[in-house]
Amino acid sequence: MVNKQYDAAILGCGVLGLTIAQELTQKGLKVALVGKDLPEDIHSTGFASPWAGASFHSFATNSAEQRRDTHTFKEFERLAREIPELCERRPYRYFRREKDVGEDPWWADLMFDYRHLKTSEIPAPFAQGVTFEAYTLNTPLYLQHLGNWLRSHNVPIIRERVSSLNEMYDLPSIGKVNLVINASGLGARSLIGVEDSLVHPAKGQTILVEAPDVKTCMGVEGKHPIPNQSVYIIPRPGPANHVILGGCYIKDDWSTNINKDVADQILKDCYEVCPDLDNKNGKGGIEDIKIVSHNVGLRPAREGGLRCELEHRFIGDNEKNALLPAKGKGNGGKRKVGVVHAYGIGGAGYQSSLGIAKEVSGLVDQWLEGDGKGNRKAKL
Repeated sequence: MVNKQYDAAILGCGVLGLTIAQELTQKGLKVALVGKDLPEDIHSTGFASPWAGASFHSFATNSAEQRRDTHTFKEFERLAREIPELCERRPYRYFRREKDVGEDPWWADLMFDYRHLKTSEIPAPFAQGVTFEAYTLNTPLYLQHLGNWLRSHNVPIIRERVSSLNEMYDLPSIGKVNLVINASGLGARSLIGVEDSLVHPAKGQTILVEAPDVKTCMGVEGKHPIPNQSVYIIPRPGPANHVILGGCYIKDDWSTNINKDVADQILKDCYEVCPDLDNKNGKGGIEDIKIVSHNVGLRPAREGGLRCELEHRFIGDNEKNALLPAKGKGNGGKRKVGVVHAYGIGGAGYQSSLGIAKEVSGLVDQWLEGDGKGNRKAKL
């Protein structure tokens, strides 16, 4: 018999959906998760979460984004202490070719031991550099950790594909709910009832390598001479000695095919920054890098950034949209429902995840306290 007492149903089992589910469960709410890709599907290209680096290198541009990243950073401190194979504090070094680097970023005071590198610490051909300590995640293991935690707290994670937002309010596997959390990522572009044309993919390509001697995150700041290309090196926590090399950011590219030219450039750029990738103390060459896999993920980006807001809406059997599946038209009469949207984070999903979950939790409180009454819209 289906339990009909869920406070909310969450659409999307990427890092945002899972983190939101954990946040709401910890505060005593009863939720269920639905997605076509689940946390254990670490080889699926259907969602971006398994393919992220993931380092903590904020590119927040406004106070809301900075608030989310700051909250997540502080929470990662606890995670690194409790489960170091998932999250590890480590040194970072970022270089620039330009001599004039301008002002320090907003997050300089947030990081541990942020400072400018001495000239003797900067390898050729770079002119400037900074160092600090922050966190990295083992993203496939972290997704499975979140999934296991939720299941151990009796949160169902259901594999189901839905084509309309309305379907989420009365799924046979969950029962009737009046609140949905829309963490559908790229799916928000085509999900009937949302159809957000601002949502678009930002293709990323990386290479997973084995490099036991590489324990420092590295990267190159500033504009790359090749459009859409960037340089970053992210050692993953855990005993496998895996390191992520990247990368690229190609807007509106839906292809999940490996681009050989991009891969060649990644190897060239990363080896220039970190010769120790060759496992021969820098005395070998690019050909000595031990490649584990080539990876492609589609970041769920959105023009204008994350959509995080509470929307009041109506569903019911008077629905006129001919495109809606029968189960999305409702069979219990017209009723007022709510949806908290949480999608469009692009490449900042992990480093913003806990901050976003906190904001979503506040919007859920607003819905529950108001019992869905009124037609106001609250936006963060």
